[in-house]
Amino acid sequence: MANINDNIRGKKLFKSGSSGADAIKGSDGEITVSSEKATELNALTDISEIFNDDALYQQNKFLLKQIEDLRLDVEELHAFIKDAFGKDSSSAASQGAKGEKGDTGATGAKGAKGDTGATGATGPQGPTGPQGPAGADGADGADGADGSDASVSGASGSFTATSGKSSVTVTVSNGLVSTIK
Repeated sequence: MANINDNIRGKKLFKSGSSGADAIKGSDGEITVSSEKATELNALTDISEIFNDDALYQQNKFLLKQIEDLRLDVEELHAFIKDAFGKDSSSAASQGAKGEKGDTGATGAKGAKGDTGATGATGPQGPTGPQGPAGADGADGADGADGSDASVSGASGSFTATSGKSSVTVTVSNGLVSTIK
């Protein structure tokens, strides 16, 4: 049994390039010849000149034999593929006949709906934690010293203090400030 490749290994013998250009092998591995030579080669239909000119024949007889062997191989491959697979690849003989399409099966019955599961129990409430102890009472502050009795006597009157555009009037009565305006 043999397998066939997805791609062909061979490259074109030549492809057309610029007018008057020398033949050169490109990075793709193909030979590019001048457009004039490509046109001349594409127009060839008869190789009888090679067989009729003895000098040409003697120079090319080995190539002619190789070309004929290749042509026979291609002819045999063509006959084999046509016999094995037919002319149309979509209905190739090796695939066998396509069977009739079967009927669509009946739709199955719908299953019963399942019951709803029971609701789970509510968990118990956790205990309340103990209350923390009350803080200790702080120590009483020391009593302040008793103040001396003072008598107020003194001046009475008022004065005005000015700062920039503002002024304040202070009134003093018996040594104590009574008003500030």
